[in-house]
Amino acid sequence: MTDPERWTEWNLRRASVVRIYECGERLVALGPDGEGHALTGDSAALASAVLAFLAMPRSGAEVLAHVEALAGAPIERPEVIGELLALLRRTGALEAVTTGPSRAGRTAGPRVVVGLTGAAATMHAPALIQRLQARGFEVRAAVTESALRFVRVEALEALTHAPVVTAIWPESQVHRVPHIELAQWADAVLVCPASATTIARLATGDHASAVAAIALATRAPVLVVPSMNPAMYAEPAVQRNLAQLIADGLHVAHPARALEVADPPAMRTPMLGGAPPPEVVVQLLEAIVRERASAGLAQAPRGAEGWDRLYRTHAPAELPWQHDEADADLLAAVEREGATGLSVLEVGTGLGALAVALASRGHTVVATDISAAALAQARARAPTSRAIWLSDDITATRLQGRFDAAIDRACLHLLAPAEAERHAAAMARLVAPGGALIVKTLAEPAAGVTPYAKETIAGPFAPAFTLEREAASTLPGPTAAPAARLFVLRRASE
Repeated sequence: MTDPERWTEWNLRRASVVRIYECGERLVALGPDGEGHALTGDSAALASAVLAFLAMPRSGAEVLAHVEALAGAPIERPEVIGELLALLRRTGALEAVTTGPSRAGRTAGPRVVVGLTGAAATMHAPALIQRLQARGFEVRAAVTESALRFVRVEALEALTHAPVVTAIWPESQVHRVPHIELAQWADAVLVCPASATTIARLATGDHASAVAAIALATRAPVLVVPSMNPAMYAEPAVQRNLAQLIADGLHVAHPARALEVADPPAMRTPMLGGAPPPEVVVQLLEAIVRERASAGLAQAPRGAEGWDRLYRTHAPAELPWQHDEADADLLAAVEREGATGLSVLEVGTGLGALAVALASRGHTVVATDISAAALAQARARAPTSRAIWLSDDITATRLQGRFDAAIDRACLHLLAPAEAERHAAAMARLVAPGGALIVKTLAEPAAGVTPYAKETIAGPFAPAFTLEREAASTLPGPTAAPAARLFVLRRASE
């Protein structure tokens, strides 16, 4: 815990979930172990006031000032406030807040389709969906007919704000194939709980239910979470089907000990076969998504959907090229063109660090990326920036107008030769005569990378551009800064 002697410097807020109840003049806060800490009279009223004030993050000094304002006089023993804050922290009612850059709003994370079946654990689906959403997943739901005995479509749609797929060919969706649409949309499919019947469908390639059809048709990882009576789980046929799923490359969760609802309540004892708790299922799914995402970094994706998936499934610190500060040599190269007031195009802006830095210096910046997911994160990370964020593919650009300078940080070296030629043609049209094209590429060969050198950079861009300057550089990322080359090309007069 933070040094209690410096409680006025603590940054705290009320925890999302507190174990507190009030009755009469008593306030009781339960610790994580269930032990109760009772406050009465003025102490209880003070605790309530402090908790209400800390709905937003505040320092200990701000709490003291707030209490003194409520009392209308200085507090004779301010250490009492520190002792109260320490108690509320021990019980988990308050949590420390780490200072850092704020983010306005949330952006979509990995997309998961939750498939619900006729297992009794489907009654816990709303809690599972809420836990997934709290962890940043964007959730859609599909159900089998028997799942609707345990959960209502209206409840699922209220949580996901999206239609629930209940059949392969819904009467109201004649022109859509929802199970294929969701199979393509998903970054992961979670069949939880998975009944013995759905497990059999998956093992034999039976697409008769919407849940099985989505799980079989997707190319995303699939996590199957069995949930059934222990006698059913132990059946040789069920075990053969589970072994087949594992052999087919699906992920199968091990069961938990759970209560069998078929037994009378007084007779229930934990037995192997039930689905793990929602928090454990979410942890398993996160590990699977991370594993798939890490494998995806070995080769740069192709197309907008591939880049969107990459940005949805990776934290910024996992992206090798992502750096929260703009590259100093790129800023210096723009500075040589003009200290302020330039019109600047950045292609492949990613999470927007360079665009934000240039806009803060008074330049008019149009920052483009092929990934809408990256642009959404860039906007959220810098909500007050004057940079203009646009979805665009420079190899098939729809942009118009002329720019004083254009910047490409780590895009050109990912393009095939034909794409590089279209990139160069677009730059010849978009950079004003006499303007600068500033390009940074990796200097060493790597998977999916075409490194450029002084002798090769001019090729795609001639005769519209001439190489004016080149220098050794690096491409800073979260953990490394591989060798790179910085090129400044000058647009010829027309």
